[in-house]
Amino acid sequence: MLVDSTIKKQDKKTITRSFRINEKSFKALEEDALYHNVSLNTLVDQLFDAHANYERFIEKMGMVRMAKLTFRRILDVSPSEGVAQAARLHAKDHGKVAAISKYGELTVPNILDGLFLMFSYGGWGEYHETRPSHGKRVITLIHDLGQNGSVYLLNFVKTMFEEIPFEPKITPTDQGIIIEVGK
Repeated sequence: MLVDSTIKKQDKKTITRSFRINEKSFKALEEDALYHNVSLNTLVDQLFDAHANYERFIEKMGMVRMAKLTFRRILDVSPSEGVAQAARLHAKDHGKVAAISKYGELTVPNILDGLFLMFSYGGWGEYHETRPSHGKRVITLIHDLGQNGSVYLLNFVKTMFEEIPFEPKITPTDQGIIIEVGK
């Protein structure tokens, strides 16, 4: 759940508020903060951030939570073409609607931000972005979902970009996909 703030920096104006919380929940939050080596304030801010930027949108879409290992097992026993088709349908039926629901329109930056949220909060893997030259963005989506995980992500991402229409350079590997946009 903890998000590496160096991946995607946004200027965040903070406000001070007080809340009542039951003691058992407070103790659990303190333990988690200690375990993750962050302040309680940072942990609570990240929990609010996850809810505001991800959780409330996936709830609207009727998403279910599943152990990553279970999802990988499903991918492993499925034929690649079936995985590709499921990913394309996911992008058209849910990905597009979720992006428009959150951002109001489907654009390259909004698709990339959606992928950032999917990986940072959704547990899909790691999102890394670099800007090696003026105007170019290279996004690496790293996962541990096996070869069919890359098939799924490749088809999901391609379909999302086809909806606008835009054709980035996408390179699949067994451990992820690399997306290049810009010059």
